[in-house]
Amino acid sequence: MAEETKTPESTGTEGTKPEEKKPETKPETKEPTIQDLMNEVAKLKREKDKASSEAAEFKKKYRESLSEVEKASEEKAEKEAQREEQFQQLMRENTINKIEKSYLAMGWTAEEASKVAIAEADNDFDAKVKIMKEVDERKKKEYEAAFLASRPELNAGTGNGKTYTKEQFSKMSPVELTKLKRENEAEYNRLISL
Repeated sequence: MAEETKTPESTGTEGTKPEEKKPETKPETKEPTIQDLMNEVAKLKREKDKASSEAAEFKKKYRESLSEVEKASEEKAEKEAQREEQFQQLMRENTINKIEKSYLAMGWTAEEASKVAIAEADNDFDAKVKIMKEVDERKKKEYEAAFLASRPELNAGTGNGKTYTKEQFSKMSPVELTKLKRENEAEYNRLISL
C-alpha cells in the first residue's frame, strides 16, 4: 500500500480553508534617526571609557598595594635569611670552639687543634686524617727526643776506650776512617761534626 500523505485537506477538516496569517499590528513607534543612534553610541562609549578607567585605577591601586605587600614580605624574608645565616655561623663557631678545646686538652698545639676543629666542623674527613697524621708524627718525634734526653750518655769510644782528636781524625787514611765508622759510628759522627 502506498503511504498516504496528509495534507490540511486530508486531516479531516475538509471543506475548510487553511487560516490565512494576518500581519500583527504593533503600536506605531517612531523609528530612531541616525542622529539618535549616534548619540546612543556616544553615550555607551563614554560609559565604557569611564568603567575602563575605573577598572584601570583599581588595578593600579591593587598593584601598588600588592607590590608594597610583596616588598614587605621580600624584606622580611631577606632579614630572616640573614638571621638564619648569622645563627648558623655562630653555631659553627661554637662547635669549632668546643672541638678545639677538647683537642687542646689532649696536648695538641693551638694551630693543630684549630685546623682539626675546622675540618671536623666542615665534615672534611680527609683533612682531619691528614692533620692527625701530622700530629702523630710530631708527637712521635717529641717522645723520641724526650726518651733520648732521659737516657744517660753512652761512652762507646773505640772499643779500647780510646778517643780521637780532630788532628788525629784528619790524618787517618780512608781505610782507617772506614774501620772507625764500622766499629764506632758515634765517635766517627762526633769527629765529623767538629
